Amino acid sequence: MTICVTVVSPAIAHPHPRTSVRVMRWTFRRDHETVVCELGLNRDNSAYELRVELPPHASGYSIESFDDAMSAFHRQTAMERTLVADGWSLESFESDRVPR
Repeated sequence: MTICVTVVSPAIAHPHPRTSVRVMRWTFRRDHETVVCELGLNRDNSAYELRVELPPHASGYSIESFDDAMSAFHRQTAMERTLVADGWSLESFESDRVPR
């Protein structure tokens, strides 16, 4: 499985501390390993981010940025298809509002 890593610089604008953003989280499991994919807005709400936390023996995590929600969802579904083809199973899906 190949995942492209994009370095994202810290946001300059800081949203109001009482704001929240919806984050969708997919958790995949294979044996005792876990991969977590999170999709939500970036810090300044200017783009969508797909954050992937890989198992500890892999490269850690990746962040990919997208200008629109459809592109972000297409990438997430492509990643899900790759994981399932490699023997991973979707363990859970969550959609939560998280404070910013």
